[in-house]
Amino acid sequence: MIYYKLKCKDLGFDSCEFAFIGNSENELKRKFFLHTVMNHEKDFELMTEENKIKIHYTISHLLESQNY
Repeated sequence: MIYYKLKCKDLGFDSCEFAFIGNSENELKRKFFLHTVMNHEKDFELMTEENKIKIHYTISHLLESQNY
């Protein structure tokens, strides 16, 4: 089974050390957004829709780079 790892820092939250581990893009996105709502609610609310969309693309790009 393939596991992927992302850090909250990878997605723009520089002061957060939280890391996500999962076996699919959907799982990691779900974990990231749950973590964001619980821990970065104000930061996330202040993000533009463009930045929120950019996060989705960043997750996809980072996962593709881990898929070898």
